[in-house]
Amino acid sequence: MLILALCFGTSVCSAQPLIKQPPVSNSSIRSGEILEYSVKIKGIPAGDQTLQVKSKKLMSGHEVYHVRSESRVRKLFAVFYPFSNSSESFIQSKDLQPLHYTKRIKDGKYSGKIDIKFDWDNHVARIVKDQKKTEIHIPSDVQDELSMIYLLRTKELEVGQEYEFPVLTGNKTMETTVRVLRIERLNTILGSLDTIVVKSTPKDVTIWLTNDSARIPVKIEAATKIGKLVSKLKAVY
Repeated sequence: MLILALCFGTSVCSAQPLIKQPPVSNSSIRSGEILEYSVKIKGIPAGDQTLQVKSKKLMSGHEVYHVRSESRVRKLFAVFYPFSNSSESFIQSKDLQPLHYTKRIKDGKYSGKIDIKFDWDNHVARIVKDQKKTEIHIPSDVQDELSMIYLLRTKELEVGQEYEFPVLTGNKTMETTVRVLRIERLNTILGSLDTIVVKSTPKDVTIWLTNDSARIPVKIEAATKIGKLVSKLKAVY
């Protein structure tokens, strides 16, 4: 339940490559940013999620953003459905390509870990999933499940358009598409403001991003295997 990474669907031929879209004017990944969300499933308070951008660092000679996501369910909800998810991505600052991605997850009875290292010189990803090693070819604009959030936040999005990008999920690459639905006024903890509403197809995930250079996700709705999920921003640091 990496909330923003849930259920993006298969691409369609009319979609434009997201990586080729111009950046939002004055946009950037802000070091030190922390976004906290409250999560409900079927209207029941279920847990919290935090997205954090740590300070820049050097990795293999490249300047990278270190971003982290952590999801937790409340104790009462965990009695019925135990879940936790923590993931980290190291994203090159110059082109927003991921260099290293890790995830630990407990989902019901399943517990696992995945570690992915991106070799852009040879266009391969070296994957260790639950101690099993795999190496696969990757396209030049592939994202991981966390870096794609920040790529989407920094690109210009036009109402009525569809954008596609490949995402490495587990040990396979999936072409994904988001459609820009509308500009919508929304009451948030940041006040009443305009948001850009985007939706994945064909699966039902909708995200409200602030219509400014920050592009903060303030609300997410998604269909999950245990019911409708609604996540709302509750704090920004």
